[in-house]
Amino acid sequence: MIFQSSFYQTKRILLVDDCEPIRASIRGMLQQIGFEHITAVADASAALEKAELHSFDFILADFQLGDGLNGAQLFDALKKRELLKAGCCFAMLSAESMRQAVFGLCDRQPDCYIQKPFTYLTLEKRLARAMQQRLVVRKVFQALPNAPDVALAECDRVVREYPPHALYALRLKGELLLQHKQPQLAAQLYQQILQSRELSWALLGHAIAQFQLGDLDQASNMLLVLSKAEETRPEALDWLIRLALLQQQPEQALLHCQELARSLPQSVEVLQVQAALASLCQQLDEAIRCWQKASQQHRYSVLDSAQHYLNPARMLLLKAMQSKSLKLDPLLSKAEESLQAIPKRFLTETLQPELLLVQARIALLQGKLHQAKQWLAEAEQGDVSSWSVAAFIDLALAKLAMADVKQADAVMERLQQHSFSGGLTGSVDLAYSQYWQQQIPKLWKTAKGFMQQGQLDYREQSFHQALSRLWQAFLYLPGNSNLALSLWQTLASLPASNKLQAVASVLCQVLQQSQLDQAGQQRFAALHQQLLAHYKLPALSLPSASAG
Repeated sequence: MIFQSSFYQTKRILLVDDCEPIRASIRGMLQQIGFEHITAVADASAALEKAELHSFDFILADFQLGDGLNGAQLFDALKKRELLKAGCCFAMLSAESMRQAVFGLCDRQPDCYIQKPFTYLTLEKRLARAMQQRLVVRKVFQALPNAPDVALAECDRVVREYPPHALYALRLKGELLLQHKQPQLAAQLYQQILQSRELSWALLGHAIAQFQLGDLDQASNMLLVLSKAEETRPEALDWLIRLALLQQQPEQALLHCQELARSLPQSVEVLQVQAALASLCQQLDEAIRCWQKASQQHRYSVLDSAQHYLNPARMLLLKAMQSKSLKLDPLLSKAEESLQAIPKRFLTETLQPELLLVQARIALLQGKLHQAKQWLAEAEQGDVSSWSVAAFIDLALAKLAMADVKQADAVMERLQQHSFSGGLTGSVDLAYSQYWQQQIPKLWKTAKGFMQQGQLDYREQSFHQALSRLWQAFLYLPGNSNLALSLWQTLASLPASNKLQAVASVLCQVLQQSQLDQAGQQRFAALHQQLLAHYKLPALSLPSASAG
């Protein structure tokens, strides 16, 4: 044995396996090794509860855990909740050989993978080696959050003093250099390593260094080669997605992400990225499918998110804006259903502004102007520091819907101050933000174009064409009372039709809740009597005349 039994006697270990006989067998092995403080549970949910209560030195988790989270997802959940102390050794158990990631040591990975079946001697050997390595580099991880220079110096010390762990320390050092934007030093380090041995992690690190140095052609060539190799495929595809986004090629990024999803079918992050990229590529149905798949797969797990329900509603609103249909109820009803499906545990004060913004956008398209304004005012009262990128875009689109393009632009300027993470999700969020910063002015220009053309069609008595154009403008600007009045006038010039009932009802609501000047009120009232004979409309009630 590498460590004496006395070493293990004081260590606390958590065992996670859904098969009771196997749990009992492994517990016996652990006792044989010397462990006395053994906690054994059957699933990830119970494991998380125990980890909240106790700090473990070792965690052994089977990859397949039946329903709920698997072992890899449990590891991610433990990291997300900061329940893995720096010195904790995490071992993944599996009946099949598993691929170990070649990049991302700085962000923590499982310390070892142990294939079943195994003997207690094999188990002790693998755990001891993993723990030995973690003890050797523990000062690196302790320094990582706040003292990168100290962490780099510790890597050099490990290389000098612990030759068996030198390569691991060099891997850490290379990633630290990249993480702290020192790609030239990282490239030099990887080149030195590759002169001796062609290691997959060094090849990938070198490609990432070229990416950070701005040599995108070289980085792309290297990453494409690495994406064909089983060992490096997921990490290489991750960086190819980032590279495509940097080159403003969202369609190519989506293709890479779809390939990554095939390699990592159970990764909720990859599914979220795929959904966001599909939205960037205007593949709204695909984006909805991905978000709904994420909610279905993870609804009762710690990997679920309120965004899995908010984002399908957002996609349905975008579909409504792009729709040529005069009846929006089916899309808006589905959007409301998605919001209603949000699990109660997410309905917190932090989420409330985001929920209100989406509800306000739905209300605007339903003609519920007063309700939309109230929800917008409530949403803007809160602290925006916790808002997602999508929430800022919701607010900008709501301001645009009210024809307040200056406020919409101001919201997007605030979004430029948003802090984006350095990972794949952060790269996608940044690309999404940049896309909408360009899109908001385009939408305003498009809406104005529809309005002008619609008004011209009306003057030329092409009433059906005028209705189509003005309605398309209305879908972008449902809070614009002048546009609603033009549509109202156009509707009065057309023969009655059941197909126009929904349009008449929405416009009537908007105009009754708008601050029209005296001339506008008179136009609305006069046409209301005419349209009342053709459509089921609410009783006429106008606010006081206003110059607003």
